Amino acid sequence: MASAGAGYHLQLFPRTAAASACPAASLGSSRKKAQRRTTLLCRAAGGDYFRIDRRDVLAGLTGVALGVYPNLAVAAGTEPDDSNKNRAKSRRVLWPAHRADEHLDLVEKYKKALTKMRELPADDPRNFARQAAIHEAYCDGHYHLLGAAGAGNEPFDVHFSWLFAPWHRMYIYFYERILGSLIDDDTFALPYWNWDAPAGMALPAMFEDSTSPLYDAKRNPEHVNAYVNFMHPKDGVLIPFDPPKDIQAGQGSTTTWSRKTSPTSIVRWMKMRDGKNALGASDFLGGNFSPAVDRNSGTSGKLESAAHTGIHIWLGNPSMCKDKDNGKVCELDMGFLGTASRDPVFYSHHANADRLWHIWSTRLEGRNFEDQEWLNTSFTFYDKDKSLVRVTVRDFLDPAKLGYRYEDDEEKKQPWEDSAPDLSSDSKTKATSTGAGTINNYFISGSFPKMKYNLSPLRLTQGQNVELPSVARPKPTTPKQQQVLVFDAVEFSPREEAKFDVVINVAPEQAGNLDPRYKEYAGSFASLPRGGGKNTLVVPVELPLDDVLNDIGAANDGAVNVVIVPRTQGITIVTKPRIESKAAY
Repeated sequence: MASAGAGYHLQLFPRTAAASACPAASLGSSRKKAQRRTTLLCRAAGGDYFRIDRRDVLAGLTGVALGVYPNLAVAAGTEPDDSNKNRAKSRRVLWPAHRADEHLDLVEKYKKALTKMRELPADDPRNFARQAAIHEAYCDGHYHLLGAAGAGNEPFDVHFSWLFAPWHRMYIYFYERILGSLIDDDTFALPYWNWDAPAGMALPAMFEDSTSPLYDAKRNPEHVNAYVNFMHPKDGVLIPFDPPKDIQAGQGSTTTWSRKTSPTSIVRWMKMRDGKNALGASDFLGGNFSPAVDRNSGTSGKLESAAHTGIHIWLGNPSMCKDKDNGKVCELDMGFLGTASRDPVFYSHHANADRLWHIWSTRLEGRNFEDQEWLNTSFTFYDKDKSLVRVTVRDFLDPAKLGYRYEDDEEKKQPWEDSAPDLSSDSKTKATSTGAGTINNYFISGSFPKMKYNLSPLRLTQGQNVELPSVARPKPTTPKQQQVLVFDAVEFSPREEAKFDVVINVAPEQAGNLDPRYKEYAGSFASLPRGGGKNTLVVPVELPLDDVLNDIGAANDGAVNVVIVPRTQGITIVTKPRIESKAAY
């Protein structure tokens, strides 16, 4: 985000005809009272640029054929309808999709509404294809961001930063409101894919009927009727999902889900694992968006990088994507950011991610950012009446004020709250060096004997785990500081799936067997393939370590062994990771 004193004049423009309309994006406001005019440039299909003063634009994607740029300001300052309603008056109750048998009337309403949405004229911004294009344009490199000097040319993306949760909440909100209006039902609410509950850990049956508008043929057929497994699909175990046998009184069979890498374990990892405190905002929601020319984002929060990305990979299998004509062609929708929103289950998947944000900020007492730059970030969407509506993040912090709530809301204890990780039998109680014992060296396992690697950058190879022995831990200088593993720059191809895991104090040859079930698991970096003109992206990665160190009994150790487990090819660690003491937000 560019503040008045940051020195950035942001230019946001579409790269391809798929985003040839010229809606602009307002990327936050100044922290200072003095406002500086910031220009947003946007290029239409004909190649001409339209210069719009930042104070006069409606920010965000408003459909891919907007076209009439002088009218962009007509709805400036408009708030979403229902914004003044309180929780008691919430008319829309989102419901768990795996319990569709209890909501057959709501399933039929959704089918009817979605059929009508698909049948709208192609130039109607409420049309399903146009709605799906919103996500494609903002998440698949169709818009680029330039620095003040014109250097860079970074693709803009609402992932990898604190924009992820609020932007997707806005997107789902307007999608749902349009559907309700098409069937004249202001109580219409989406189902959410409750993949963090044992009974919801497979694709809900309501999305499997090939004759239904909720169906998408481009899903991984091997995983449609299987339990979600959050290990990398190439490494994971396929467990058939048989509801009559596996679900008893709304609970999954303990002989299957509880022993495997499950959403319940990864969601438990998304909160403080001592069970007392919620993660800080930056850890859960992501870091501040950065307009720096060498990267286009902050850091991913656990809400995005953990279960959210895992579901996309599970159902979409990005390995089935192929390069074609300088672009990406994917056989499965959910596995590619450019096509994910074409699958109706995408919206139920993100409704559940939104639900977890709500639970984090209420039941778990997580604190949202108070930064005005975040709160004033704004985007625009077409509403149910085809009017352009500008909304800010601060408008979208409370679902009750937006007129909706979840059937399984913040008052109910979640099945993962009391879930405790196991200590791996391969864990080391103390950091031990397998070589020179210095942070200047890496040790790579997988091809034995171990090879020492002391150069930077380091390109990861799947199947060869990398150990950083005896990484020093600086002592916190204030009680509120936390220990964080910092990767300043992780380079990868945006056109390919990218993932690595991190574990602490485990022998590197055993580290690949660990996942969120285990106390030594510190987190992951994960990215879905996307489009865009750049061959590489560079992002920072930060993983909080306090809960891990407490769990493995290393809270007072002066150093730990860090092991990187590559789950895909093509990732480069540009500079050596380090542990810092940082203020928790």
